[in-house]
Amino acid sequence: MASEWIEVPASEFCDSVRDGTHDSPKQVESGKLLVTSRHITGNRLDLSSAYMISNDDYEEINRRSKVDHWDVLFTMIGTVGEPCLVSEEPNYAIKNIGLFKNKTEVRGKYLYYYLCSPEAQHHTKAHSRGTTQQYIPLGALRKFPIRYPEDENEMLAITNILGSLDDKIELNRRMNATLEGMAQALFK
Repeated sequence: MASEWIEVPASEFCDSVRDGTHDSPKQVESGKLLVTSRHITGNRLDLSSAYMISNDDYEEINRRSKVDHWDVLFTMIGTVGEPCLVSEEPNYAIKNIGLFKNKTEVRGKYLYYYLCSPEAQHHTKAHSRGTTQQYIPLGALRKFPIRYPEDENEMLAITNILGSLDDKIELNRRMNATLEGMAQALFK
């Protein structure tokens, strides 16, 4: 028998809902990476164009918005509404990115998949503001309605099924990249 579904604001579902720094730390030659909304594309984190900030700036940002394993990042400015699951131990600070803090893997994964859903994306678009550049305020993220099954085992089953599909998609993406590389080598 399926469990009841509950809807609560993200501030109740998560341990906390925060955002990254709004300052603009200076770029340095060596230090720690600074991640912004533009580094999240296709629900993935691309650190190739992130720049380094000083260790002092990194520590200052992380006092307020330290990113941990199983947290969910959420683009707040520009391309609004792209979630990204932190599936590896992070070594970067964030700027102008929403941060949904989760203590458990199952809650982090479930929230990530929920934020990818058409229902959540529609809610994001409806609560975005700005004419020149879209943004969603932190208050709206804290109030973001999260629907989830009351039974944690059902939540786990959902994340396992969606995780298996994601794994297959990732495998196909890597195979396509390999085949494309081989095709380019043949043409050369």
